[in-house]
Amino acid sequence: MVGIKRKNKLVLIMHVGNINVFNEILLDYPKFFNNHNIDIYFSCNTVEDKLILERMFPNEKVLLYKNKGMDIGPFLLTINDFIKRNVNYDYYIKIHTKSDKIWRDILIKPIYNKLNYFLTKKEDTVKIYGASGYTLVSQFSINYPHVLGIINRNFPEYIIQFLNYCSENNTINCNSNHPEWIAGTIFVFNDKYFDLLKNIKDFDYEYSILEEGHVFNDQSRANHSWEYLLGYLSNLNNQEVIKL
Repeated sequence: MVGIKRKNKLVLIMHVGNINVFNEILLDYPKFFNNHNIDIYFSCNTVEDKLILERMFPNEKVLLYKNKGMDIGPFLLTINDFIKRNVNYDYYIKIHTKSDKIWRDILIKPIYNKLNYFLTKKEDTVKIYGASGYTLVSQFSINYPHVLGIINRNFPEYIIQFLNYCSENNTINCNSNHPEWIAGTIFVFNDKYFDLLKNIKDFDYEYSILEEGHVFNDQSRANHSWEYLLGYLSNLNNQEVIKL
């Protein structure tokens, strides 16, 4: 079935976990929110925030989810919503209300500065973009069980390739430049990358096993494993994560 191509080619997917931080982002990055060529899908965790966002943006979608999976849970559910309704864009911008402003600006500014590119260009291969300082290659032994589980359930064709990135003690091969991941989960991806996400077999299950509330990356976590996996998907398709 041919997907419904929106009039706008670009969508902003934004999780609002903190309405005060959202207001800061609104002031710092106005072109995300006042450009009629960008559709916006908000998610939030409280009825109060939902009402505020609906008043501010009456023509945009505001989804209410429980506080589960930090920004990853709402992202997965929003992607599932797109897939169910067969809606497609050329580019998808994923941001959230990261409380550390210094880190937040490092992650968002390169995307914001390239906004015109995403509004006017189209790529024919799998692409995901992240801030250069936070597109990393590092050990993932802590999250190895969850990462492997996600791949096994949803992307079994990549199991061998993924295991080739790992040594016997379940860490990244020190001689490899892969796999890459984007720390902070603020990034952009294109429609070809979105097609990969359609392979997720059961969004409801993946959401159900995410941790509730805020958790730290100090043991194998479902939340943080998706942070790694979302970057790895590009490498597993023989593409680099593009550093902005």
